[in-house]
Amino acid sequence: MLYLPELLIHSGQITAIIGPNGSGKSTLLNLFAFLEKPNTGEIKFFDAAVNPKQHSQYRKKIGLLAQQPFLLRGTVLDNLKLTLKLHDIPKNLWQNNIRSTLEKLDISHLQAKNTARLSGGELQKSALALALITRPDVLILDEPFSYLDQTSNQRLAQMVTDYVAETRATLIFSTHDRLQGMALAHHVVALVNGEMIKSPLLNLYHGHCQHHVFDTDKIKIVLTQDIADCSHVSIDPHEIVLSKEPLISSMRNQFQGRITSITDEMGKVRIAVDAGELFQVLITYEALKELALHLGDAVWVNFKSNSVIAF
Repeated sequence: MLYLPELLIHSGQITAIIGPNGSGKSTLLNLFAFLEKPNTGEIKFFDAAVNPKQHSQYRKKIGLLAQQPFLLRGTVLDNLKLTLKLHDIPKNLWQNNIRSTLEKLDISHLQAKNTARLSGGELQKSALALALITRPDVLILDEPFSYLDQTSNQRLAQMVTDYVAETRATLIFSTHDRLQGMALAHHVVALVNGEMIKSPLLNLYHGHCQHHVFDTDKIKIVLTQDIADCSHVSIDPHEIVLSKEPLISSMRNQFQGRITSITDEMGKVRIAVDAGELFQVLITYEALKELALHLGDAVWVNFKSNSVIAF
């Protein structure tokens, strides 16, 4: 069950919904897509209060890619035409919409293929074409990157980013890859047990707190003085500073470790550092070059106590 006193989704931008399995991500997306009704409260669509009797009308303004997409029998082209018909798109626009959408996803060759013969990747791209072809005001993607290889993952991430930039549409997607969500989105909504948590749920550690020190049994993290009790802490990967030598600064948390991986993350660099606990850090390519970091290097992980989110 979801309990959200208030949640604002920014129009024309990308919002990621993150959280563990069972946290309520899919339920929240179904509410956004008007497939479910809230038990209490209301949903506003671009500041207009939505009457539940109008849900079918609002669904036409939304493109939805389900976590397990499916298409009706027939060809991909048959499905695209049916979608345009059900959304009352003028027939003289069909050909151009179909052509441009298929070209954008690089699946023009699939239009005559029977949906029963599509591979998993082809099915997902074809289902995404159905979501895009009506030029929706809001595009909702439920775990769109889960079953893709790295190359397809990066292409899809770039495609949806370009789509929002070109159309100024609003994109909401859920993901289990929290760091990818943070790198791709303008805003991140973190859910735990159906409630919003003011934490990116990254660099998330379990332990116990005593005298403003959080003990994970591997490292001890200094908290701010106003935190007296908690069982989890997390640190935003943007808030972590890497250095080759110990820093002389006000940062109260400094741990030496070794770089275990360096990967691209939508134009940023994801660096994993084993410093007792495994830290994920996001930096720029300029910072990577300036620090001259390489796989296996010894580095220091540094962050302020007020960068630690405890709950």
